Amino acid sequence: MKRRPTKFRAVPRRHRARTVTAVVVLVAVLAAGGAEFTARALVRDRIAEAAPALGDDVTVGSDGDWVLWGLLRGRLPRLDVSSDDARAGRLDHLRVRARLDDVRLGGKTGVGASHARVTAPTESVAAAIRAAAPSVRVGAVTTDPARGTVLASVGPGGAGQLTLRPVLADGRVTLAVDGLTLFGRPVPADRLGADDGALGAGPGAPKEYPLGLKATSVRVEPDGLHVDLTGGPARA
Repeated sequence: MKRRPTKFRAVPRRHRARTVTAVVVLVAVLAAGGAEFTARALVRDRIAEAAPALGDDVTVGSDGDWVLWGLLRGRLPRLDVSSDDARAGRLDHLRVRARLDDVRLGGKTGVGASHARVTAPTESVAAAIRAAAPSVRVGAVTTDPARGTVLASVGPGGAGQLTLRPVLADGRVTLAVDGLTLFGRPVPADRLGADDGALGAGPGAPKEYPLGLKATSVRVEPDGLHVDLTGGPARA
């Protein structure tokens, strides 16, 4: 009879022990999660500082690895970077999906290699044309993947059609005027009123892409332009 109270008291103790352990684990997980969030924010800020053209909507990931451990070691084997608000010259609101390999986060931040895919939606191309030729009314912008061209309705009532063709040269992509028609008749491209090279990178644009990236291919798809870029070792 004297052992019964002991038996009944032992059950709550074990229950309390399990509860305390669960709380400790939960606190540790929450603390680690908070530290990981902070680490990702620090790395994101470094990437944004090194490549301001990525815009403010930058997110980073590490393909399942904890960015915190990589930050403590000063090196990450891989870092995935994405943005839906990047810009390049007159083109803005670009979608960027990039992979950075062998990322060094010490005093000299850099990458061993990089790969990126950039998508320029037709709305971004339309905005770039308006910026290049502000006196020209620009309507709908569509693509012709079969011919590899971008078509823009221009002028009052869309009476004209501007045809652009992406050009890949020296690791960069520009948009060249391939033709301009008004009421079905060809018109000299300089009638657009655009300044020299206005449909290219635009004034003040950097001569090189960030992180040593160079364009390797450009495709015209139904939703816009798709550009693939690759880079070797580079300082960030």
